[in-house]
Amino acid sequence: MNLFFKTGLFFRKTLSFKTLPAIILTVLSGCGYSLNPTSYRLAEPLTLSVPVADNSSRYGHLGPELTRAVIARLSGTPGLVIDSRGADSSLKMTITQVVVGSGSWDIVRTHDDETPEASSSRTVSVTVDVNFTRPGKNSIDPPLSNRMKFSSSRTYLVSQIQGQVEMQEAEALTWIMEDLAQKIGLVMFNEF
Repeated sequence: MNLFFKTGLFFRKTLSFKTLPAIILTVLSGCGYSLNPTSYRLAEPLTLSVPVADNSSRYGHLGPELTRAVIARLSGTPGLVIDSRGADSSLKMTITQVVVGSGSWDIVRTHDDETPEASSSRTVSVTVDVNFTRPGKNSIDPPLSNRMKFSSSRTYLVSQIQGQVEMQEAEALTWIMEDLAQKIGLVMFNEF
């Protein structure tokens, strides 16, 4: 018998469907993956206020959507309490720009014998100003503040059907909000 066949027999005899999930989790944890909802850690407890993001664009729903995405990203962080009343730190966000570009035209071929079709794409970009503020190390130190700018963009295809275009634009904006929330969370915990 060859080695591959012998190894297969060994695994069939010793492994069962009950032990397979434990082995997979062990392998994944060795790769740095975790079952925790967040990988962020704080050195000391922090109470954070996250007011609804200001938004002056024509996409009025993006302020609450970004706020929900950021809170969801930060929730479950050990040592962090998100509370609007009596918070010693704040995370204020302002959506400063939402741009929907015209994108580009691409030639799409399905088969060599068919006439090529034209496909258009658009790019959506969102820019957010974020201000992190937390108290100083002791009561006489001034508050620590950091202001940063984040941006994210996503390209989507445009079709002849208007409803489909609106749906793809909404999906692109949702993806951008999740991406911005991830960027904000990572930088916030690097700073604090």
